[in-house]
Amino acid sequence: MRSRENLIPVYYRLAEDLKRQIESGELKDGDLLPTEAQLGEKYAISRMTVRQGLALLAEAGLIDTVKGKGSFVTRPRLNQLVIDLKHSVANNEQLRPKLLAVNLIRNNPELANELGFTGESNVITVKQLLFNESMPVAIEEKFLRYQKGKPLLETQLEYADFPELIAKHQESVPVRNDMVISVAALSAEQAKLLEADEALPVLVIKQVIYSKDDIPLGVSVMLCHKDRFELKATSYPLSGRL
Repeated sequence: MRSRENLIPVYYRLAEDLKRQIESGELKDGDLLPTEAQLGEKYAISRMTVRQGLALLAEAGLIDTVKGKGSFVTRPRLNQLVIDLKHSVANNEQLRPKLLAVNLIRNNPELANELGFTGESNVITVKQLLFNESMPVAIEEKFLRYQKGKPLLETQLEYADFPELIAKHQESVPVRNDMVISVAALSAEQAKLLEADEALPVLVIKQVIYSKDDIPLGVSVMLCHKDRFELKATSYPLSGRL
């Protein structure tokens, strides 16, 4: 039987070993890593495998590779944050969704183009009200490309977060999530849903999820009550994405 270690790709083990040296301080900010040839000789692997391991470290923000000079250890990137929208309330409880409406809007190229859904005129819209205990916290509206033969289940609509919903419904693999945060005023209908005054400014969080071909797969817009919602983010400067 193969051991667990043997099941892990060699390039990943190389990246993990170098990452451990960076975290321990053995390799410091600005240090030049050994060359690809030196790493290949030390770990008894090919230069191609070394490049795969270094690519993981670069993607995690732990090294920078400069053509003609080599790969250098970089300082922790504390400005790169992970935002948790599921627990962005004062008592850190998970938001509870209430499904308001699901619609298939057919043959609406204007809406599709506005969302960036080029070549698609049918759009699925999902509208939810998010609660913390009994208080409405946010209104979320999701827009998805219509996929024939891939129905949305009620449990997916209510409980899947936006990236998870996109992954389940779309044939293309989502690889990037762009987020824009702004402030807006409520309409009369939105104020009624949030049990708030129309003059209340709300936090608007817009997410657009893209495929590897840079094609928008879905758009989400959240309107968040300013007194019941806290945007929380955490930095993992040395854990990266390994």
